Amino acid sequence: MRFRPVIRTLIPAVAVAVAALIGVGGAMASPLPAYASAVADADRDSLPDDVERAVCGSATCATGVEDRDGDGIPDATEVQACGDTTCASPTADRDDDGIPDYAERLVCGSDTCSNAREDADADGIGDWVEFVICGTRTCADGTEDYDGNGVSDAAELAACVKSVDDLAVTGGTVALWLALVGAIALAVGIAVRARRRARAGAEA
Repeated sequence: MRFRPVIRTLIPAVAVAVAALIGVGGAMASPLPAYASAVADADRDSLPDDVERAVCGSATCATGVEDRDGDGIPDATEVQACGDTTCASPTADRDDDGIPDYAERLVCGSDTCSNAREDADADGIGDWVEFVICGTRTCADGTEDYDGNGVSDAAELAACVKSVDDLAVTGGTVALWLALVGAIALAVGIAVRARRRARAGAEA
């Protein structure tokens, strides 16, 4: 009986905070990549005109396989990830999750934001894997095997992800957990104050 008012006060605050946390895990609009490309595509080759201009000087000259620095990342992909044809690294991985930073940037806008589950076309191949294989989030079909070892590139890349469950939580998730703790603390404080007032009234 003594704690019933506290529980009644806590339930709405906890419900709101939990609903907000569930929203974080749900579908969210991804921010634009670092290099936001225009939609214009004069030759309809899926490479935006501004990307082609950055790669080779005109809106129709790129093939999508150019690789000026020979790092295995096509120039068009590097331009979209970070702004020029030599800026991305195939090995840079700031959060050590097995997903290259440039691929995370293309998927969701920063070097550490992907959870490896993003799959825009629901084909079972993660968006970051498709970006690495062929430059967009919907271009791979799962049969690609560029090294000819009999194992699909999609499977090899997916095996590189360390553990989605161990990835660092985002700032938004941390903020929501703090909001939940704050709501609980506030509710407890209100309930304790109400009990003190009731006790003081009974003693008077």
